[in-house]
Amino acid sequence: MGSTRSSNDETSTIRGIRTQEPNYGATESLNDDLEDARLAKNTEPNPLDMGQIMLLSMARISEPLTFGILFPFVQQMIVETGEVSIENVGYSVGFIEVAFSITQCLSLLYWARAADKFGRKPVLIASLFGALSSTALFGFCKHVWQMYACRFLAGVFGGNAMVIRTLFTENCDSSNQATAFAYFAFAANMGAVLGPTLGGYFAEPAKQWPKVFGNIHLFVQFPYALPCIVCAIYILASMILCSLYLKETRPKECDNPPSVKSVLTRKMVGMLGIYGWAVTVVFCIYALFPLYLFTPVSIGGQSKNPPQIASLGAANGLCQGLWLLIALPRFDRWLGTKRTFIIVSSIFPLFMLLPALANAFARSDHWLLSQLSLGAFVTLGSSGNMTFTSVQLLLNSCAPPAAIATVNGIAVAICGIVKSIFPAVINSIFAISVSKQILKGYLAWIVLAAMAAGTLVCALYAPEASDDSKSLDKNKRRVLEAEGEEVMESGQF
Repeated sequence: MGSTRSSNDETSTIRGIRTQEPNYGATESLNDDLEDARLAKNTEPNPLDMGQIMLLSMARISEPLTFGILFPFVQQMIVETGEVSIENVGYSVGFIEVAFSITQCLSLLYWARAADKFGRKPVLIASLFGALSSTALFGFCKHVWQMYACRFLAGVFGGNAMVIRTLFTENCDSSNQATAFAYFAFAANMGAVLGPTLGGYFAEPAKQWPKVFGNIHLFVQFPYALPCIVCAIYILASMILCSLYLKETRPKECDNPPSVKSVLTRKMVGMLGIYGWAVTVVFCIYALFPLYLFTPVSIGGQSKNPPQIASLGAANGLCQGLWLLIALPRFDRWLGTKRTFIIVSSIFPLFMLLPALANAFARSDHWLLSQLSLGAFVTLGSSGNMTFTSVQLLLNSCAPPAAIATVNGIAVAICGIVKSIFPAVINSIFAISVSKQILKGYLAWIVLAAMAAGTLVCALYAPEASDDSKSLDKNKRRVLEAEGEEVMESGQF
């Protein structure tokens, strides 16, 4: 920009250009009342930057992918070390699963503070690198302690879920956040589906495809390396793309971030409690459903074989994704976030009784009614996952801009604690129920129905989402300010 131009001339030029190109320029010079009036008339959601959303969705897949890819072969991998008997494999598998969650919980607040201080993008890249390294190394483990170490390492670098949540929040506003977080949840579902699929498909390649891999010594000596390498390659691709194209969204408010104590107001603590309850219900369903499908019909299950269990799990994940991508954004726009949360929570307890009904029909030889009930749970019952996303949106609305990373760090830590404890609890309740035929083996589903009813109570007491429909979202203002500064510095008007 020429030195002879005064600051007043610069401001006039920016204003003049803004009348020709809306949403571009120095936002401090905008007339806020006119801007508010324009937005009040705009009932359509603002368009998302889909390039950023796709990058973040690709990165989001990585955590459930690295977690789920181990499930098909980790039991056999432990047995082949010769260090654990078959009877005790369950303990080792449980510790491998818990090791990640524990270390992730302990490290998340540090990652959140790092994201506030250094930016979201560097923390995401570092977390993805840790996931890449720990997953690749896991495939070459020959001792159980090495497997533990790899999962501990993955937990230490487990900040990607927190920072991705934060980046999703900062790449949307109140008009389109339901759509953005539908992609977030859909990506997590796809990672959960792809992980076990790839793990089972690529494990022991020398045995499964001897003509292709039988002469490759690496895969003979390390039969479980290939799925881990495939997963690591995916994470590497995601890391490179994020390094090149992901935009930094750290707000200026993070220059003076509030303390954790000041963030944990009564309203925030209550919202985190609601979030924790909703997460507990959803994770308990995830854990119980495969066990229920495997259990014989005569004692309370469906007697499904592993391929059938995998197919039903994939169908359930796909239906969840469709509810989130197609239905949730529309419900959120028509009804609002809290009302959507309440309506979905009100029918959630009824869906929890469908598996018990399916087993009751199967026991009485009504096979068609049993499968219809099971199909209703897979297709319609999966809509209950919208409670998880709705409560995430409400949590975001309660978080101050300078503490979004901290709040998301606490939220992901809650997820880790829940995954470490409650799936084992609900599975134990189910095991006791079917072994002793308590309520004909339906006790666990009745407990889940009661817990789902508790989600409705939580929804009724949840705070309203903040209404910023009459003003630009603060994240949108920050982007406009940055663009205005770039224009002023470049002199290209």
